[in-house]
Amino acid sequence: MTDPIETRWAVITGPPSSGKTTLLSLLSKRDVATSADSTRQLIAEVVASGRDAEEFRFADDFQPRVLDAMLTAETALDPATVTALEYALPCNIAFHRTEWLDLTPGLAEASTRFRYAHVFICDPVGWATDAERVEDEIYQQRVHRNMLDVYNELGYEPIRVPAVPPEERLDMILRTLDT
Repeated sequence: MTDPIETRWAVITGPPSSGKTTLLSLLSKRDVATSADSTRQLIAEVVASGRDAEEFRFADDFQPRVLDAMLTAETALDPATVTALEYALPCNIAFHRTEWLDLTPGLAEASTRFRYAHVFICDPVGWATDAERVEDEIYQQRVHRNMLDVYNELGYEPIRVPAVPPEERLDMILRTLDT
């Protein structure tokens, strides 16, 4: 096993409906480089091709395609540039656990390929369903617990981001990125 690539990346993660996209948008407005959720982009592309989101979300080809999309997205980033990532490879382990799935081949190794500077796990801010989000609030709560566990197991000290107004969350993250 090779040593992980040290990065200056900050993972902004949490379960569905925890305000990650809002935070990335706010960070981008403050000139912080961002990397959007590649899984959400993948689902949107598949839906645009005519496939049903829920069918794809629970199909055998979903997790391998997610791993490929996430690995491609992270590999394209500059490790030396402070970048906020909406989800990161270890998050996918939490989703596997939540769904009681065996890990996709290569996921465990891919999840240790990079070492993130910071991991922020957002607490849920409510629940909203959309074209790509087909889960429910129970799923949301399980993902949240599993994300905390996964990042702790990988040697991170995740910073919990409470369900406060977006600007307060942003200030909390920016203070940490400045240190």
